[in-house]
Formats: sequence, C-alpha cells, structure tokens
Amino acid sequence: MTTRPVVCVTSIVPGLSVVVRQLLPAVEVLDAAPDRDGKAQIPVNTEVLFGDTPSIISFINEGQGSLKWAQSTWAGVESLFEAFPKQPEGITITRMGDGFGRLMAEYVVGHVLARELSILNLHQQQQQKLWEKSSVKDRRMLTSLTIGVLGAGSISTEIAQLCKAVGMTVWGLSRSKKENSTFDCLVTLPDLTSFLEGCDYICNVLPSTSETKDMFSGDVLKCCKSKSPVFINVGRGSIINEDSLFCALENGWLRGAVLDVFNAEPLPPESRLWSHPAVTVTPHVSGPSLAENIAKVFVSNYEKYTQRKTLDYVVDWGKGY
Repeated sequence: MTTRPVVCVTSIVPGLSVVVRQLLPAVEVLDAAPDRDGKAQIPVNTEVLFGDTPSIISFINEGQGSLKWAQSTWAGVESLFEAFPKQPEGITITRMGDGFGRLMAEYVVGHVLARELSILNLHQQQQQKLWEKSSVKDRRMLTSLTIGVLGAGSISTEIAQLCKAVGMTVWGLSRSKKENSTFDCLVTLPDLTSFLEGCDYICNVLPSTSETKDMFSGDVLKCCKSKSPVFINVGRGSIINEDSLFCALENGWLRGAVLDVFNAEPLPPESRLWSHPAVTVTPHVSGPSLAENIAKVFVSNYEKYTQRKTLDYVVDWGKGY
C-alpha cells in the first residue's frame, strides 16, 4: 500500500486541522499554528502544506526543498504575486476557489433585501422613536429586479443561483462566453455598457488583475444613470478608485454602494466612504473562512494530488489569478 503524503496545516482558522483529520482519517495531519507574522514551525520535510497565504510565503522564502504543493486558505492571490514575481520552481500553489460561495451569496441577497425593505432607514427611525411609514419608499419586488454579476466562476454561480431562487433576473459578465445555464444572460467585456445599463444591482466578484484594475474608474458608470443601480463589491477594491466611486454616487449614476473590499484594508479612518449616506461599509466579511467549508476543498484536491490528477484552482502567474 502506497504511503499517503503527510499534511501540515498552518492557519488561524479555528479547528481547521481537526476537520482535516476527520475527513482524512488515514493521513497523518500535523498542526503548525502561525504567529502574527504568519510564521510557523513547519517541518522542513513538508510536501503538502495547507495554510494561510502568509505562512505559505514565509515557508517558501525559507527555501525548503521538500514542498511540492501548497493549498492556500485564501481566495485572493495578490500577495503571492507580490512575494513571487515568478512562480516558485517545482511548487504548485492552489487558491481557495470554492468554500465561500454560499456565504457570499447570502451576503449579497441580504444587502439587496436590506435596501429594498428600507431596513437601515427603519432602524435609524427606531433609534429616534419615530413612527413614520414614509421612510419605507420605492419598495420593489425582487422579481422585478435584475442583478448583474461580474464573473462566472464558482462563487459568482452560487450568487447567481441564490438571486434566481428569490426571483431576481441574473445577468453575468465573463471573460469568455462559456456555457452556464445559471445565468439568464451571459455576456463578455465588449458588451459591458449594455450590461451595466440594464442592471438594478451590480455585484463584482472579479479578482484583481491587470484587466480588472480600474475597470469602473473614470466615467465608465455614467451609462448607469437611467436605472441608477446599487453597486455591491465582494471581489476586489481595485476595480474602482475612491474618487470615481464618489463621482458616480454624487452624479446619481449609482444610488448606493455596499462595499466589503477596498484598495487599502483596513479602510483608513479618513476615508470619505465611512460617512457617505448611500454607502454601507463592511470589514471584508462577506466570505468568512469556516473550517468545514474550506477543508472540503482541500480534501478534494488532496485526493486528486495523490492520484496525480489536475488540481482545482491552480494559481496561474500568466493569467494573474
């Protein structure tokens, strides 16, 4: 019987190594808790590493020659590209391309409902002990609304599925016109203007790449002025700079924004976004890392790794994600 590779888990996600042991009972799973800088006492002969990106970067920088595959608990890869301009030789790195989808979908639908039901306005009214029905205005049924999702990957698809389940029409924007029956309409970048014009909500799930950086900056969102949609960003903050976002809000191109990601995190106290009445700020919590969810993604890849099959969500230095 072939010996299965030992797994070393290094993460701040509570109980992650415990869940991996439960899912891989025949595999030796080591636990190396990282410190605040992401450094951990990882065995030098580690072949398979499952951990937070800072710990992976630190371990590779130490020049350990036994590492063959590192699975990150993070979906974002920007810090990997900053640390390694070229892919580390002989090491495959995979990202967390799944495990957050349902949580992020619930975040998106939750904020759509909060806006359409005037929940924030009603809460503020309660604090003032006001009984005023006029604060519930412009009520719309979800079945009358179209949400445009930027991206057509696994997370975008789960967002689309839940939005469709509550009755919304769902459009998707993809790099290529691949088949995805979840979306009512799927278009590519050349159709961006008509895509934006038809949306009541716009949800960004795209990664940060050279193609997506500042995609919405400048006057790109001017085409939204007829419907004045709400922009929900759960992808990356680099899709639009702060000045452009303010311009879109002040000109009525957008009626509001729900922002979970930013160019600078934590969001600086001096940012105008904190106090803008049409903006909701959340601290990058739309897709929290739950041990049960992300461990399943790793275990699926681990089985493929031991069978020498192609791994899911391999980080591609050429594509930028």
